[in-house]
Amino acid sequence: MSSAPEGIVLKRDRDLEGRLWHPVLRRSLLGLLVLVLVLALFDIFGQSPSTNRAVAPGTASLAIQAPEAARGGLLFQARFTIEAESEIKAATLVLGRGWLDGLTINTIEPSPVNEASRDGSLVFELGHLPAGSRYVLYVQYQVNPTTLSTRTLTTELEDGEQHLLTIDKPLTLFP
Repeated sequence: MSSAPEGIVLKRDRDLEGRLWHPVLRRSLLGLLVLVLVLALFDIFGQSPSTNRAVAPGTASLAIQAPEAARGGLLFQARFTIEAESEIKAATLVLGRGWLDGLTINTIEPSPVNEASRDGSLVFELGHLPAGSRYVLYVQYQVNPTTLSTRTLTTELEDGEQHLLTIDKPLTLFP
């Protein structure tokens, strides 16, 4: 029987004496990685959109379709649908700070009549909406990769100075 090469200690390197926990650690880390991938496959961290809706009786309704969870670096879309039951002379959509912090707005379509800022919120003036009309606003976002939080996305619909309705939507951002 030949001897082991220089630098090889059979009890340590072959029999893993004193290192029996190493394979367990490697398998556990691999299992953790597989678990994260399986959870992502079943959209636990995903961007499946959900719809939140509010109605101001006799005036208008607002529906927001956006994901409740998103991962850093990924793109997602928020769709705001306003249905006017009666005339809205100066439709205004106010997006709270949650829609802005840690998120990058890539595009807004169609472009609002005017954009402004109010106490850290983003204000979109949409103009006149006749009774029975429907207005859809698309906003494309990208999650900043370093953002990790759970927040509330507040959206208000106004007619000029008159508040019509508010929707609070949860959003969880994963790294």
